[in-house]
Amino acid sequence: MINNVLKSLYTGLAIAALAFSQAATAGDIDAGTTKSLYERLGSWDGITQIVTDTVTLHQANPAISHYFADVDTDKLVSHVTAFFAAGTGGPSKYQGRDMTSAHASMGLSDADFDSAVGDVLKALDKNGIGDAEKTEVAAILESLRPAVMGTAGG
Repeated sequence: MINNVLKSLYTGLAIAALAFSQAATAGDIDAGTTKSLYERLGSWDGITQIVTDTVTLHQANPAISHYFADVDTDKLVSHVTAFFAAGTGGPSKYQGRDMTSAHASMGLSDADFDSAVGDVLKALDKNGIGDAEKTEVAAILESLRPAVMGTAGG
């Protein structure tokens, strides 16, 4: 159950990242020379490392570590990497549940969400990701708040 919830969280991130990345490049004069967010995050290997670091931070974070207590870390990293890669312009497909239903029973607080976002941003810093990309990822994460928190209009 928790694996599905976590996969859905990061899958939503990946889907939103794709939409945000496409919107960001739509106004470029020469969009053909603009790298996707996937490429700017280091492609598959870079995203794998970011996801690995994020999961490690989540597991050590006293505010949210309980959500990761019984998680198969290797499987989680594998799934999240695939979903995040797909949503940022790389290879893969997501066929899981939507964000709202995946998180409905978790009882997440805004503080839990903020703590998780903080971990993602720390992982981006650790991996030398630039400010523009961090801002883009932060905006994507924030756009997911209503779905994750179950407050999205339907």
